[in-house]
Amino acid sequence: MNISIRTLAKQYGYNESTIRQSWVAQRGLNMSWHEELIRAWVVQEVLQPLRETDLREQMDREKLRKLQAEATQAELELAKQLEQVVDVTYLEFSLSEYFSQLKNYLRTIPQKHYLVLFESEDALQLKKKLAGFIDEVLNEIGSQEYEMPEEENEQGQVNEDTEQDSSEDPTT
Repeated sequence: MNISIRTLAKQYGYNESTIRQSWVAQRGLNMSWHEELIRAWVVQEVLQPLRETDLREQMDREKLRKLQAEATQAELELAKQLEQVVDVTYLEFSLSEYFSQLKNYLRTIPQKHYLVLFESEDALQLKKKLAGFIDEVLNEIGSQEYEMPEEENEQGQVNEDTEQDSSEDPTT
């Protein structure tokens, strides 16, 4: 005779979803087993570990885990103040701005150079000209330095010299 998850939940005082997600899905209980085998599994895998758990030892482990997390957090804050790590949101914003600018530059190639591209005699010549224009854009955007917003400079996160050469094209 088989036993249902609902019956197990009522008899052992667990939620049905706990039995379904934890016992069956993660810990290997097979509900197609015979009732005696299921009950033996519950005793061995669920009840026995609860009986053998030393509450004091478990509390000490949790306190140690909390102390380690606090120490890691303090080390991260110190590294952030010493500018050894970068804030993820700042990095995400910076990369997003950079790639947005790159996308815009690449999209302007056909508009800026359409006459030269149109004069191409065949597909190979068009491909070479287009590759040259793309390389120019990549070199142009690769040589630029990212300027920090003023409020981030004031916060002291990054202080870089962002002056650009006067030889750079002012239209970019």
